[in-house]
Amino acid sequence: MSIERHIRIRNKKSSCYSLQNMLKCLEDPEHPSLGPFLRYINLTGNWHPNMELKSTRFKQVVFYITMTFFFTQYLKCVIGLSLSALLFILKTLPFHMGTPKSIYFRKDHHLWQKLIDYMSRTELRQLSDEDEEVIDVMDEYIRKGRRVIYLFWVMVICCNISLFTEPYTKKQPLFHFYLPFNQEVPPGYYYSMVLQTILGNIMSSYVISWDSLVMPMFIFFAGQLKISRVYCTKVIDPESKERTHQNIIKCHRFHMTLIEHQKLLQKLISSVMFIYLIAVSINIGASIIEISNASSDLPSLTAAMLFVFGVLVQLLIFYWFSNEVTVESLSVSSGIFESKWITMDAKTLKEVALLQLTTSKRLCFNAGPCNEMSLSTFIAIIKTSYSFFTLLKETHQ
Repeated sequence: MSIERHIRIRNKKSSCYSLQNMLKCLEDPEHPSLGPFLRYINLTGNWHPNMELKSTRFKQVVFYITMTFFFTQYLKCVIGLSLSALLFILKTLPFHMGTPKSIYFRKDHHLWQKLIDYMSRTELRQLSDEDEEVIDVMDEYIRKGRRVIYLFWVMVICCNISLFTEPYTKKQPLFHFYLPFNQEVPPGYYYSMVLQTILGNIMSSYVISWDSLVMPMFIFFAGQLKISRVYCTKVIDPESKERTHQNIIKCHRFHMTLIEHQKLLQKLISSVMFIYLIAVSINIGASIIEISNASSDLPSLTAAMLFVFGVLVQLLIFYWFSNEVTVESLSVSSGIFESKWITMDAKTLKEVALLQLTTSKRLCFNAGPCNEMSLSTFIAIIKTSYSFFTLLKETHQ
């Protein structure tokens, strides 16, 4: 089955007015699950498979200009000891995650390329095999990825509007860059706000592009673990020991390759997610203080609450689908017991037992050296934030 035909069939299964159909122009036949997200990350310049294009070189220049301006803000906080600039950075810390996300992504660009190529090759091969059960699982997780990320984009747009609106209404700067003119009075103020709005939205696009690539990767690995389970249910061929042997080899190789690339993704995101976890913890604390102090200022209160909500939803998506990978990894080996293993001889049963041992490996993602990305960890973060809020409230009383 060609990928073009597969996409047409998938679109027919959904309503003609569904979000997936309206955005089908973003699909890429070479990348079944990552197509729209690679197009977006390519638009931002973080994904640059062809450096010879003039547009790619222009995006690289924009990236270095943006990073330069934001680093001047960080230096200004340290050298100038600007408390207002520091507080604004703390309040919008997840927004500034575009800096480490972009730097780490570009540093490991060849490894991301390797992972993306593996994902696309795997899906294209599975489509060419025309196994309906496998294709149904693939359709399910591809649609899930589209729904999650498209809704995530909508939420981020709302948070961005909220983030940028408050400084505009109070005639305050968005950021505290070093600029060669007075930023406090016109026309310098207007030039500054235009520049800050443009660079702020570019930085936001770097944050979204990284998230929009990693979230579908979590969904991919959860979906492929389901497919690995499907392979396990079909591993036994009662009519041919040789075909059973080949099926076991194929299933074992598929699962080991999946584990290898899951570890690669873990390596690529571990440091960034650890920084992000610290940033979110600091941001929630700063936002809680702002919420408690802004009870009489409705616009500031609304903006702070919306931003906290967006940050928590963003973190929940990461931890939810990371947890889903762990859950699916624990159910792969049970597929073997749904096969006709009981009809096999002792030699084949030894191979089946080894396969069962291999596929029972628990997979998980970690933020840093020891923080497992699971729902229990996310709940612990929420509890800690609530305890901090309670403590702050009692202190103020």
